[in-house]
Amino acid sequence: MPTIARLIPASLALAFALAAALPAAAAVPPAPAVSAPQRTPYPVIDPAFSRPDGQRMPSRATLRAFLVELEQTKQVNAFCFVQQSFKPRPDEKGESVVWMIWHEGATIQDVNTVRHGQRYEPDPALDDATRGRSMASASGIVNLKTDVVPTDEDIHGSTSLVSRPWVDRLLMQCKRVGTQVRIAAFKPPVPSQ
Repeated sequence: MPTIARLIPASLALAFALAAALPAAAAVPPAPAVSAPQRTPYPVIDPAFSRPDGQRMPSRATLRAFLVELEQTKQVNAFCFVQQSFKPRPDEKGESVVWMIWHEGATIQDVNTVRHGQRYEPDPALDDATRGRSMASASGIVNLKTDVVPTDEDIHGSTSLVSRPWVDRLLMQCKRVGTQVRIAAFKPPVPSQ
């Protein structure tokens, strides 16, 4: 009991000392203001983007075949899939696209596009290996190292270039609502003779 009696006055003394220092701390001028972060030109929650329907995403076997075709099987590969819906224009129906972002390959690719009101139907004649090879040789793949320009104005009508704001928007929305798929390193199958 005597120990507690000695601690209470010491605690009160500390509290009074801290309280006395508060007005002095309040008189210290504030630190210089840091510039405000740049405003994002698109909403953080973008209703045009959503988690893709699982049937519209390539299977793990298809992704493995894709990586075999591109000889990228020795390291872990990470993919992100996100669905983007486009509003219809007056003369046509809208559509939705499932985008695939392959981080290690530094590419963005349209996996499939479906018009509004229609349903995605994969070709039953294609097996996973054929789908993977087809994805690896598809046209229109955006190379994030060579096909990205600073602004929309820098595209100048090119069909192979995209703007940095478009890429940033897609990456952000994929991180926010997309589906992440990771494929561990693996040995490719030995081709049959």
